[in-house]
Amino acid sequence: MDYLRYYLNCLLPLAAIAGFLLGDQWVWLGIATLPLLLIADTLSPQDYAPRKVKNGALADVVIYVQTLLVLATFVAFAWRAHVGFDPAMGALEPWIASAVVLIWVGLIANVGSAHELMHRHNPLAAFIGKLGFGIIGAPNRDISHTVSHHLYFDTARDYDTGQRGESVYRFVPRCIWGNTLDEIEFERRRLAAQGHGLWHWRSRILWSGPILLALLAVMYLAGGVPAMLVQLVAMVGGRILGEALNYLQHFGLLRVPGRAIEDRHTWNHLSAITRILGLEITNHVEHHQDPDRPYYALKPRPNGPQMRNILLWGIAAFFPPIWNRFIQPRLKDWDLNHASAEERALAREANRRAGWPDWLGGQASAGETLTTH
Repeated sequence: MDYLRYYLNCLLPLAAIAGFLLGDQWVWLGIATLPLLLIADTLSPQDYAPRKVKNGALADVVIYVQTLLVLATFVAFAWRAHVGFDPAMGALEPWIASAVVLIWVGLIANVGSAHELMHRHNPLAAFIGKLGFGIIGAPNRDISHTVSHHLYFDTARDYDTGQRGESVYRFVPRCIWGNTLDEIEFERRRLAAQGHGLWHWRSRILWSGPILLALLAVMYLAGGVPAMLVQLVAMVGGRILGEALNYLQHFGLLRVPGRAIEDRHTWNHLSAITRILGLEITNHVEHHQDPDRPYYALKPRPNGPQMRNILLWGIAAFFPPIWNRFIQPRLKDWDLNHASAEERALAREANRRAGWPDWLGGQASAGETLTTH
């Protein structure tokens, strides 16, 4: 069962592929999985069980299957754009439906497996992972994630860590811009150490452009300007919503650089459905403690900070009053009951900058227990 459960992720791209192949109103089929998934994730229990996987090679098959099915979804769209949509759908509906489906599949069914591949140390896995992130407009995400984020997470230096008082609308452009600058700088340093410039043919920054242009060109050849624009929208929309989900992973948490990484330093999302969707990246802290540990070996940490259902939290993030209502009690609990003395000092200053209440002002003791469910 622990080998098979992750194949449930394959149902998302398979539904989208079927919709494009069937045509007509079936084009919407891929996005129909969204409400079903929301309901399933909301009703699913918390899952704290470690996976019982002995054959790593067999467990890895699903990573490649998922990523290739996501890429096949884009191929299916290209085919449908080439043969044509049902005229009864009008001029815009099929293209809007296609863009929505490609964003949904390119994000939810793709990011877990592409993230796993970016951490693997073989060229094929790295290339497929780059393609996985390329179709959502982030072909160099492996650079900023593996170098910058894993080094600086939970600090002000990390562009992937949402700051207290920062809305998702401010976070996303800051995250994209900052990580892009990091990617260029880290690649420049890597090549300089080899005696090359940034635009040497070995530059990953250089090759990211042709990857994106090739994807757009294929869509143009398949379905003309409308298909190319849908691919562009899928890239931009996928990147924006991908970073919006990223906003949840470390929001408001604080860490003193150089100190040991503890359970308290990441949010965990441990519903049974979320663990499958995220390919266990939702067992977040152990991934930071050992980035090379394969997904099936990551163990849940129920004592760490919890966000139960990532999809619902992701929706809440777009409504700052709702987001603050739910996140502040959890961070108050973190400050009072989990943070180290140094982290409490950082937290008090972060709360002041955010305009949040000063719950660390001496009135509350470190032994208080708050309800955060």
